[in-house]
Order: sequence, then structure tokens, then C-alpha cells
Amino acid sequence: MAHTVIHVLRESLVPDCLPLFTSDGLNLYFYALTAHFGQWLQVGRRGRKVKQWQVAPGLIYGQVKKSYQRRRLVGVSHVMRLGAPTDLKVVLQGLGFSGRLNTAFIERVNLTVRHGVSALARRTWATAQQSPHLLAHLEWWRAYYHFVRPHESLRVRLVQPRERGGKRLAQRYRQRTPAMAADRTHRKWTAREVLSCPLPPVSA
Repeated sequence: MAHTVIHVLRESLVPDCLPLFTSDGLNLYFYALTAHFGQWLQVGRRGRKVKQWQVAPGLIYGQVKKSYQRRRLVGVSHVMRLGAPTDLKVVLQGLGFSGRLNTAFIERVNLTVRHGVSALARRTWATAQQSPHLLAHLEWWRAYYHFVRPHESLRVRLVQPRERGGKRLAQRYRQRTPAMAADRTHRKWTAREVLSCPLPPVSA
């Protein structure tokens, strides 16, 4: 599964893009990342050159490992598998974070997906039985997450509060979706618009 996830991600990125990666202590992600981000080089003497795989030098990957005793959390450690801690800090601070690898980067995504897709929730009657149905549900949830649902952390304070009439308080923030924050659209979509939006033709 780790190789499949990283492979799909790699195919969607431009060739020279090296995102920052964080995960839990599952080592399969390390092998998947090193297998997908790098290049083949010719090494050796003239006439005896062989191909050798070299991992991309700028790849940064940190792990958050949790230790348990009798099903109780007793410790959390941070391990840099690729790159230096200073590199990780610079990238995180450039994104507006504190610069320290935190479990929120891993756990928040898992929790958000489980809340949005009932088949992935724990102890649920809506278990994921059919893979095509589950993939379709995930794609719908992803579109809803990025285009329909506004995120409080992405809102922008208005220079001039907007009066809304009646007894309602003036609007002080402009709500934004992730697609609006990424300049993919200028407004919040409705669920009907997402479902009725024509898909671009698939190139042969």
C-alpha cells in the first residue's frame, strides 16, 4: 500500500518537485520514497560503468514514532530518515509552522479522512467492502474538501467589516476553501456544482 500511495503521488507531481514528507514509524514509506524519488547514474571506470540508483539529495522525510506499553502511550520520538533536522525546520517555518515535527501533521489527516468517509471510520457499520465504491467515495470527499468546505484556518480578515443586516454581527472574515487559497477558484462551490461539473477529456 505504501508503494502504491507514493507512486500515485509521484505521477501527479512535476519531475523536479520534492515535497516534505512526514509519517508514523512504518518503514515501508521510507523504502517507497527512496524508490520513487531519485535517478539512475552511471558509475565506475570507463568500460566498466554500471547503473546505480541515487536518492534525490534534497528529499526530506521525518518520522514520528510512538512507544507503547500495555496499550498505553509512554513516549514519542522524532527521527529524520532523509535530510537534516535544520532542513526540516526551514521548510516548516517557510510554510508558517513552528518548525518542529509534530504528530498533528500525521494524525490530523487520518482523523479528517475518517470523519469524512464513513467506510474508513473505526467501529462502523459502513465497512469498506467494495474497492471501486470506496475509491469513488474518496474522490467525492476530496472534491468536497477542497472546493465546497471552507476551512477556518484559511479565512482572511476583511479590511472593512461587512454589514449583514438585521441583528446579525458584521462579517469580519472572508471564508476560503483550499481551492480558493491555492488560486484554483475565486469562490466557494456548491455540492451541485461539483457533481455537475464536466470532466476534461482523457488524452489517449
